Amino acid sequence: MEGERIIGDYTGTTFEDFLVLPDRPADDSLGPDSVDLESDLCGVKFGVPFFTAAMRSVTGKELMLAAGKGKMMGVAPRGLSPEKEAELVQYTKDHAVKPGELESETRPIRIEDNKTVADALRIAKDYGHSNIPVVTNKGDFLGMFTYTSKHDLISPDTPITAVMAPFKNESGSLVMDVGEAGMSDSDFKDILEKGDYRFIPVLDRYGRLDKLVFIQKDEAYKAGAAIDTHEGWDRRAAMVIEAGADMIFTDTSDADKVFVETVLVQYKEKFPDGPPICAGNIVTPEAFRRLADLGADAIKVGMGPGSICSTNEVLGVGAPPMWALIEVCRARDKYADENGRYVPVIVDGGIENTGNINIAMTHADGLMGGKIFGCFDESAGEKIRKSGRIVGVRIYGEASKEAFETTGNMNRYATPFDDDSVSSFQGVSGVVEYRGRFKPGLETYKKTLREAVYHAGCRNLSEYRERARLIRLSSRAKEVAKPHGIYVISGE
Repeated sequence: MEGERIIGDYTGTTFEDFLVLPDRPADDSLGPDSVDLESDLCGVKFGVPFFTAAMRSVTGKELMLAAGKGKMMGVAPRGLSPEKEAELVQYTKDHAVKPGELESETRPIRIEDNKTVADALRIAKDYGHSNIPVVTNKGDFLGMFTYTSKHDLISPDTPITAVMAPFKNESGSLVMDVGEAGMSDSDFKDILEKGDYRFIPVLDRYGRLDKLVFIQKDEAYKAGAAIDTHEGWDRRAAMVIEAGADMIFTDTSDADKVFVETVLVQYKEKFPDGPPICAGNIVTPEAFRRLADLGADAIKVGMGPGSICSTNEVLGVGAPPMWALIEVCRARDKYADENGRYVPVIVDGGIENTGNINIAMTHADGLMGGKIFGCFDESAGEKIRKSGRIVGVRIYGEASKEAFETTGNMNRYATPFDDDSVSSFQGVSGVVEYRGRFKPGLETYKKTLREAVYHAGCRNLSEYRERARLIRLSSRAKEVAKPHGIYVISGE
């Protein structure tokens, strides 16, 4: 029962107000690495069901492509012109490596044979690579180090050669399939398909590592696109669909209004074979039911908790993010029982860190983030430098003065019956801490989510939503749920 899954009152709560209770898995052989994060949201498959926020200062070409490559989804902002927005979708699709195609990494990150497990773990964290070639100082290929959670438990001083998979055995016979420089694509494919490998090392004539060759086995990169609810929305929708958008998002702060309902109905009529449409944002179970009845394929939850959103403060309107998520997800489950149609819920706003992600995913089917993805190098935000080094990324809310000055498009926050007048700005601009490249950052989010799902005794995100139990924290318990009583001198 849902009530048993939440220990303590959840009225007025945020993600910080809870912890996930640990539980024993049904299968004792389960480990964090075996947790499956793959998801299917209204027919769209994801390696991990994350979405970048449709914000001009967050999602541009680089982040769209990086998100697609990371098996999540970048969402092109509706604040751009329809042409520019369609370009982002098209760029992702044009640069996608399609299933069955080869991709080469000509300067792969590597580790020398005199290094240790600690060095390998640092490389894995910094670059987001689970597989790292081991070479001599001359570049001679020796084997592969493949990171798993068990490496966190062994001595960091362990030589890398003691834990790598060797290229040759002690007698000098090959024990790992490799390619040779100059081989044809069909030769590479034969090796990869024969061994069901994700990649193979390619060596030059002297046995030195030349490159890594991968075969794409998954579906092409996914790309989403946001639309507003004003006149011309259908032209925008047609352009991004033509460009290859896999999912459409209505982008409005309060979707429980007649103009959003009108767009939903007309979208289904105008684009009967179009991609699924996610309606949002809403914060009440009544709004969920109304949008689900009108055919929304997914529904997005959140009003006001975003780090650059000031709607709660300026208007005094919205809802606490965890309360809204719990209430809407209860409505989702009840609706599925009564109507036989499951409408996924995507949580949007108020996510500060990995702990918040893991709390939110106890209920949500997917998660959209601005700050948590806008902090990376691929973000569209302005990079702030100090002494020549990037230290922060400037992002701004879509309802901020900066957004208005950027393109003049404030349709999301103006009513559909006026001349796009703006009664109040409901967003701010600010600088978030720079967190490096996107790939290792995403790998950190995925790794900690897997660990949370594992500790809850679950094998995948579906089980996590069904079984994970939350316990409400007191104000003092929240204080001791993070480092306290010391001066912190190092972080992650």
